[in-house]
Amino acid sequence: MSPEPTRASNTEWVPLLILLAVGAALFLFGARGFYLRGQFGWSDVVACALALIPAGLFLLISSYVFQHAKLVIIIPILFAVVTVRAYPAFGVALGLALAGIAASALWNERRDRRNPPAPISPDPPVSSSQEPS
Repeated sequence: MSPEPTRASNTEWVPLLILLAVGAALFLFGARGFYLRGQFGWSDVVACALALIPAGLFLLISSYVFQHAKLVIIIPILFAVVTVRAYPAFGVALGLALAGIAASALWNERRDRRNPPAPISPDPPVSSSQEPS
């Protein structure tokens, strides 16, 4: 019986790299929409920042749909395609949200590797002399 090979990292890199690549592609697609429009002002910056909220909610709902009804995931994907195409700010926000998810996972693992969590120890037994009377 040979022991399982140990890994230096618990993170699975392929899903994170896919998330980063899709996030970067969505970000660039949204930026392309602003470039083709010919302007990018403060109102667009605010629109991109405010679009992070619906983009995060969209990712939360899509994750739930994917977990519970894999065949229905095509509906949120089609919604994302249409919305990203129509609103470049949503494309930028969705790209940033996806990249943020991947970066958060990497950051948490890096933090845990530097400062591993302390093992949970059971409560010490209470002796009869310490019990209140």
